[in-house]
Amino acid sequence: MSQRRLYIWLDRDPFSGPPDLWIEDIPGRADLDLLAEAIRSGRLGRYLPIRLAISPHESPKLPSGYRSVNVANLLRQYRIPHRTRLEVLVDEHKLAARASSASAEREHDRCT
Repeated sequence: MSQRRLYIWLDRDPFSGPPDLWIEDIPGRADLDLLAEAIRSGRLGRYLPIRLAISPHESPKLPSGYRSVNVANLLRQYRIPHRTRLEVLVDEHKLAARASSASAEREHDRCT
């Protein structure tokens, strides 16, 4: 008998490409239980996206062929210890301009 797999896409649509990883799909066990167990053991890494997708199909053909999972809810539901962090996406040009203006202000303050 071939091994059954539960495919996982981290922070992207399953139609965008191959899965990022997979875990063993054990018959009779809920997919979310298996996913929570894999997260708790560190198999998905330390940093997780807000949402991920799971499917028993390596390349699902229809939206009904995969399940989107809210990771924060899953961690809370399965009482997996975690911290919440937010990543702010700043335009690199604006960030560089702010850094140079802040350094110019510091130079000006030293002169006065």
